[in-house]
Amino acid sequence: MKRHMLFELSLARRFLEENRGQTLLIIVGIGIGVAVMVFLSALIDGLQANLIQKTVGRSPHIVISNAEYAAADAVTARDGSQVLLMDATQKTLRPIVDWRSVTTAMIADERIDTVLPVVDGSGLIRRGKVSRAILLRGFDLQQANRMYCLNDSIIAGNRNAQDGSVLIGKSLAEDLRITAGDPIQLELPGREPLVVMVDGVFDLGVAAINQRWLVMDQHRVAALLGTGDRVSTIEIQVNDVLGAELVAREWGVRWPHYQVESWQQSNASLLSALKSQSSSSYTIQVFVLLAVILGVASVLAISAVQKSKEIGILKAIGIRTVSVSRVFMLQGLVLGTFGTLLGFGLGLAMSQAFVVFAKQEYELLLKPVTTIVIVIATILAATLSAYLPARKVSRINPIEVIRNG
Repeated sequence: MKRHMLFELSLARRFLEENRGQTLLIIVGIGIGVAVMVFLSALIDGLQANLIQKTVGRSPHIVISNAEYAAADAVTARDGSQVLLMDATQKTLRPIVDWRSVTTAMIADERIDTVLPVVDGSGLIRRGKVSRAILLRGFDLQQANRMYCLNDSIIAGNRNAQDGSVLIGKSLAEDLRITAGDPIQLELPGREPLVVMVDGVFDLGVAAINQRWLVMDQHRVAALLGTGDRVSTIEIQVNDVLGAELVAREWGVRWPHYQVESWQQSNASLLSALKSQSSSSYTIQVFVLLAVILGVASVLAISAVQKSKEIGILKAIGIRTVSVSRVFMLQGLVLGTFGTLLGFGLGLAMSQAFVVFAKQEYELLLKPVTTIVIVIATILAATLSAYLPARKVSRINPIEVIRNG
């Protein structure tokens, strides 16, 4: 068996070396196909990772809440005008009473990185004659820093937010022309207006957040809103962003009286766009693989015709048909292996050149699983593409080939 294998390898190498131009051409062709697949995969994966990071990198991956739809709510400002705080399309959140037990249980889940209880409420802030509706948010500022990177996002004031700090969004601060150290008047439904000092201005890179958020520590907001020892929502970040939906589904079964929503559910349009990108990439790669198969098959078919006399002589002297057929399969394997190695080098070079010359804000990403799939699929496709030439070889009649020259 070993002797037969060595003979087949030697014969396959000889056939490839005798037509070096053909061999080099098909290796380059496979290499270009693999380079396209590598570059395309790296581009799509890098773009998706960047989109996910920008969308949910500094936001909760899962939100637990008690939610019910409510009618519009308005309060009367000091000048007598009605100011809309919440429209009818939003949800009024019933407080979560047993949030401590929920938080403790979720912290024990190894898939979860950060658990942040949050107290929310609507209100107004006033600076001179200008007033703006805000979302008052209360949470542990140190814990929130792990999720929102608050300290790194502070652009004015103390960059080390402590309990008792009052933080305001960049757009809201610019709108009211205030900065760290300035006083603002806070008006909450059913309570007397009070003056608070702004300790910092943050920029989280999201227009809606920068325009509406006023942040304090959890206990202070709970005291201002009169919610007691209850929270509005529990925000969670998981270690695997793409696995958030599975985690949310499992905890939703465990806590059926709560609404457990993952970022995939709240960003359905983004998820659909990501799936469309992936589908487009896979479709292109399938056609590239098909081109590789046709290229290898056509070259080996030509080789079978060119070598028909040698093959006829080999069969006439007793070499088994299956052994000669395997020679073509080995040629496909060799071509696929060298073409794949060349293609990966070209693909990585193309990716690096794209990052440098196109000056993209994100890096191209090639996942290990994608690498393995491309390598196995290409080599397997090149090897199997030799099936038709191998069948052609098996039908050669050695007597007719020798007789006809």
